Amino acid sequence: MIQTKSVIGLLHTTKIDPSWSFSDKTRKDTAYITHGYHRYPAKFIPQIVSRLAEKYTRVGDFIVDPFGGCGTTLVESKVMGRPSIAVDINPVAVLITKAKITAIDPVKIEKEFINFQKRLETYNDKTREK
Repeated sequence: MIQTKSVIGLLHTTKIDPSWSFSDKTRKDTAYITHGYHRYPAKFIPQIVSRLAEKYTRVGDFIVDPFGGCGTTLVESKVMGRPSIAVDINPVAVLITKAKITAIDPVKIEKEFINFQKRLETYNDKTREK
């Protein structure tokens, strides 16, 4: 059993690396890609996940997040070329994660954009006639 004094002594001798605080990061810095879609309690900033993955894994290594939350680990793993899986008991978190990591077919986006442009042109023509 570890004594309280030895734990406190260990903490006093542990060097703190201030770069892990990410205190220089703004909301904009942490909301890139799909990370800014929503707010979520106790949300990991992606820089922590990136640094941990970079330090402890290599491209191709499989990353497991047993408390997946809103999918920050899965998004960063994908960006870094590491396959990953996450689990979460919260169905809302699972839904958010699916929204963040599901790729959208670029052809479908282009078709929808063209349809939107056509509708917008029609709307503009109708409003000009009045």
